[in-house]
Amino acid sequence: MQLQDLGDTTVYAFENLSQFDHLVHFVSTRRGGISEGNFSALNIGFHVGDDNFRVLQNRRILADALGMDLLKCTFANQCHSANVAIVNDTGRGKGALEKDSSLANTDGMITNVKNICLGVQVADCVPILLYDPQQQVIASLHAGWKGTLRKIVPEAIAKMVQHYGCMAENIYAGLGPSNGPCCYEVGEDVFREANTALGSVKGIIKPAATEGKYMFDQWEANVRQLKDAGLREEHIELAGICSQCEHETFFSSRAQDGITGRFMAGIMLKKVRH
Repeated sequence: MQLQDLGDTTVYAFENLSQFDHLVHFVSTRRGGISEGNFSALNIGFHVGDDNFRVLQNRRILADALGMDLLKCTFANQCHSANVAIVNDTGRGKGALEKDSSLANTDGMITNVKNICLGVQVADCVPILLYDPQQQVIASLHAGWKGTLRKIVPEAIAKMVQHYGCMAENIYAGLGPSNGPCCYEVGEDVFREANTALGSVKGIIKPAATEGKYMFDQWEANVRQLKDAGLREEHIELAGICSQCEHETFFSSRAQDGITGRFMAGIMLKKVRH
């Protein structure tokens, strides 16, 4: 990933997606907002206990820094599911100014409509951005351990193929900062569910130093699912940044005992004027 200084804030961008001029994408950081305490500073999540006015101002700060209209951004009311929504013109701006209008019970969004920024909110879960340059289709996914084991990645790829005629081998993927295999400790419940859902957890889950605990590599779990869905390895970019280790740059629920803000991963097709 590449760090971009936008003046009031900073964002990261994937190198593989940055080659496409008609595509806007980013992963925000904590820098530049007006929220305080555990939410400092650029919290974009309405649902975490922060003051709503501050969150709205943070979203405007981020949108302005990106040269984007906030009302072109669409957000989901994320619920750790594998539910993926097709977003059309009527979905543009849903959830941008307040939580209540967010797309209900949704953790992934897909569109081929220009000037709709699909945004996911994360603080340790894996944000995944997808792009098919052939069919001009984008997607953003929120993949925590539940979404990963419920297989939101293959669900999204299947919908891109079925609804838009995409070919998996043409799709590019960027996996953003999230809880890494160095820090992501889980319990027996996750270990059992992972065994059932994935069949094999070799290279994905290993025993932790604490008895009865395990280290879960959610990066590897999602990369494998992308490959199994047909993406080329060279089209997959993993940020490799642990949000828990880097909690001063990115919000981390684990690092702040569950009380923290959210950073945003977004992707949008630009309308090109000739």
